[in-house]
Parts: sequence; C-alpha cells; structure tokens
Amino acid sequence: MKILFFGSSEISVPFLEEIYKSRHSITSVVTTIDKPAGRGRRTTLNIVKKKAIELGIDFIQIEKFEDNFFDNFVKLEFDVAVVVSFGKIFPEKIFKLTSARWLNVHPSLLPTYRGPTPIISALLNGDKVGGVSIIEVVYEVDAGRIYAQVKFGVEEDDNKDSLEQKVVKFGKPLLIAVLDLIEDKNINPYPQDEENVVYSYKIAKEDLKISWNSSAVEIVNKVRAFSSKPGAYCLWKGLRIKVLKASALNETLSSAYLDRSKIDESKKNGLVVEADKKTGILVSCNKNEMVKIERLKPQGGKVMSAADFINGYRLKAGESFE
Repeated sequence: MKILFFGSSEISVPFLEEIYKSRHSITSVVTTIDKPAGRGRRTTLNIVKKKAIELGIDFIQIEKFEDNFFDNFVKLEFDVAVVVSFGKIFPEKIFKLTSARWLNVHPSLLPTYRGPTPIISALLNGDKVGGVSIIEVVYEVDAGRIYAQVKFGVEEDDNKDSLEQKVVKFGKPLLIAVLDLIEDKNINPYPQDEENVVYSYKIAKEDLKISWNSSAVEIVNKVRAFSSKPGAYCLWKGLRIKVLKASALNETLSSAYLDRSKIDESKKNGLVVEADKKTGILVSCNKNEMVKIERLKPQGGKVMSAADFINGYRLKAGESFE
C-alpha cells in the first residue's frame, strides 16, 4: 500500500524506518517546520525531515494547516495515512478530502490516557502496565476505533525515556501487522469503551517543580515522568537542580534516619537529612518519608551522580531543597 506519514519527533523516526523496510511504500512525509534549539537558538533540521532526506522520500513541512497545504494534500496519492507523534490536531476538513484510511500510533491502552501526555500520565500515576494502541484518526482527539493493542510491563526503574523505547519496540511490529492486515482486508476496528475514558493533559512549567510536601512515591514518580527531558527540578541555594533519578526509602530506613537527625518538625520537608558519598543524598518529605536522590543535573552543569554533586558542590546535611 501507499503510505502518507505524519510525524515530528524522535519517536516518529523508528516507525518511519520500519514502514520503509516493509512491503509498503511511503509516498510522502508531512512534518513540522525547522525550529531553533539549544543555547544558541540556532535553527536545526527537523529530525523527521532529516530521516526523509536520508531515505529519499518527498516531504512537506508545515507550521499550521493552511490553504496551500490542502492544495498540495489533494494531489498526494496514498491508501493509508499513518500518524506517529505529529503534535498537531487535524482539522475536520482534512478527512473530507480523501477516502484513505487514517491510523494513529498512540502510546497507551486506550481509552486510558487520551490526549497529549499518555506516557507522562502513566508514570505520574505509578501504573504497572503500559501499552500501544493502533487506532483510526477522527476529528475528536484519540477517540477513533481500535485496530490493535499490545501491553507491556512498567518497571519501578522505568522513566519517560525507557517507556518511549518500549513503545517503539512493541509498537513497530504492531503497526506493520495492522497495515498488512488492512491490505489483506483481514481486520476490522472496534469502538473504544466510552464509559472508561481517561484523559491526559498538557504539562505546564509549574508541573515540573518538585514539592517536598508530597509523598516519597509521588516525588519519585514525578522524577520518572519527566526524566531526562524536560526534567523535574527543585532549588538549592537559588540554583535550579534537575533530579533525573530518585528512589523512595522504605518506612524502616526513613524512620531510622529521621529519628537520628532529630530535625525540627516544622522544617523537615525538603531537608537534606544525609549527604554522604556512600549513602547518597537523602531528603525528607511528607508523611515522615525519605527520597534518595541518585542522579541530578545542576543548572549550567553536567549530569552527575549524587556522590559527585556532594563532592563538587559541598552539599551538607541540614541544608534544604526548595
């Protein structure tokens, strides 16, 4: 079949490559415009555009859906449009311009986590199971019928990066299988369970800040959800510290450290109870719990272990994170 591919992010690329290697042909790629990135804010080549050029596939770049895009769109020949992390909502008009099928690779087990942040939401909520859904694209976001789904386990040390890798690992063969079955006229989609819809939401900048008034599990889940980019953060002496890996101490260890430290109850949340190269950085939080910071990145610095941060920045017990 002839495939029109929509994608704009790093996670789009392996799916584009997988279709390219399959029995199907990609007629064109639609992606977003090149944007400034990095400290110098230099315009960098869109990663999907870069891969399209490498594979010798025609591409179209858009900032938003305008008349000139629709003029080009109606000239394209394709049997199925495949959408993988495109980052834009399709206008209703576009579906009326073609009789082709539309597929979306969505990184959750729909109807759970419709919307823009399914992987982040799964980690924030401490889910033990994740998955990928191949659905039809309709005007209502992520509400289309389901062609196929696959489940995978979410481990305690999984973060956003590792879950994206699992989405790619399990999603690529699932997508190709669905495309093959569509071509063979051997698959029919089924409707989502509208009574059990759960939405994910766009993340705001303030959501990235760690609140030490939260429980240890909530803090650790936030670190997992935003690591490695954009990164959950806290402040120390006015310096922004991204926490990239952390774990929750069990109740027995937390109580032992808190009892030994004899800290002021009114100042304990965010207090560095231990800052030792062997033990690591232990920070108190709500419910008499403790978070162990294992890997972090200070503002303007490089990613480092807790031991390296203690050594380089002279962090001491009794200081506080905000």
